[in-house]
Amino acid sequence: MAVVDESAVDIARRKANALRALADMIEEHPEIRVAYLDQTYGLDIWCSRSAKELAAIARAALKHGATVAKDVRGDMFNVAVSWHGMKFKALGKRSEVCERVKVGEETVTEMVPDPKALAKVPRIELTKTVDRYEWRCAPLLASDGVA
Repeated sequence: MAVVDESAVDIARRKANALRALADMIEEHPEIRVAYLDQTYGLDIWCSRSAKELAAIARAALKHGATVAKDVRGDMFNVAVSWHGMKFKALGKRSEVCERVKVGEETVTEMVPDPKALAKVPRIELTKTVDRYEWRCAPLLASDGVA
């Protein structure tokens, strides 16, 4: 069994308690929409730093009765952990989990501007009036009498 630093145990315990409190709040207030907490996207929970860490998350999730699946998109290699139809993701970089291997090549033709012709196009100075904006926000709970 691995030796775990007591401060890490305390941090894990506090995070778990916070998630339980969040779960209680969500359950008690179904009128408040929880963005991304659905089967399609899911909620990003972990940000792993290695394939080993992703594997540890997947093993722990399986041990706790979750459904575990890969969620690979672009440069990301995520692990999706689901309970009761709700998906929670462990984010990872594909380059940390997979090996990029050249398997061939192909010739591609594209339409691009002619750099020689663009170099001949004169540049002009243009002055115009643009709107400037700033954010002025009232205290979020001002209507409740709380600042």
